Amino acid sequence: MGESLDAFKSGQVAMAMNWFAFFPGLYADPNTGGDKIDFFVNPPQNQAGSTLGGQGISVVAYSDKQDAALEYIKWFSNPDVQAKWWELGGYSAHNSVLNDPSFVDSQPFAGDFLVAMDGVQDFWQEPAYAELLLAMQKRVHDYVVADQGTAKEALDKLIEDWTEVFEDEGKL
Repeated sequence: MGESLDAFKSGQVAMAMNWFAFFPGLYADPNTGGDKIDFFVNPPQNQAGSTLGGQGISVVAYSDKQDAALEYIKWFSNPDVQAKWWELGGYSAHNSVLNDPSFVDSQPFAGDFLVAMDGVQDFWQEPAYAELLLAMQKRVHDYVVADQGTAKEALDKLIEDWTEVFEDEGKL
């Protein structure tokens, strides 16, 4: 993400792909922003779809501050707070914010954000996602943390793992 932003901002590339969360900064940048930049949703190849990105918010089951965490989530999900969050440069997927008639004109990328949000497809749509992720974590851990083998060996083993998963799923 950072390298893509740096290449775009320095003029090394004419176009770059990144998450919507970076657009306010690009638009505000005196070298790239204002009328020097435009935004669009990636065109589909076989099927239109966008990934949401970011991190969810949750309460840890063993926390002794669950009540406070739940109060924060309740406050943060309030429509007025979500509207202010958007106004300050945060991203809201709250219907009251997205369906506000003034939303489309609130930022130069807001209309495209609506298009992207309408086509969100999360990684969990792949039924074997958890298995694929666990295999990736194991192979990266074995190489990076446990210092076992080479990067190539780790990736070759990952290919074997993923091939097995996709064969079991009937996708290969």
